[in-house]
Amino acid sequence: MPSTTNDRTLRAGLAVFSVLVLAYSLVIVQQILLGLLAVATLWTVYLFYHFVQVLGRIAAALERLASQRADGGTGTPPAEQPHREVADDRDLERDY
Repeated sequence: MPSTTNDRTLRAGLAVFSVLVLAYSLVIVQQILLGLLAVATLWTVYLFYHFVQVLGRIAAALERLASQRADGGTGTPPAEQPHREVADDRDLERDY
């Protein structure tokens, strides 16, 4: 999982680069649609990459949940498990 600072820095860098590309396409090339296409492609790739990272985090969380359920509801070894009464399954799911 990337840190918040790195993600913010990446987005800020992409935003600055997007503004520069749009300025270049408008002032030098005088074709704004070409610049918009380049910027939209750049941000689409970034969003796809971010989407894949989020899917990976969801998959890892689901794997942890499945292993915890297979271990009897906890992922800690028996010596470290705190004793707790569980009223029903809804209470158990709320803890995850």
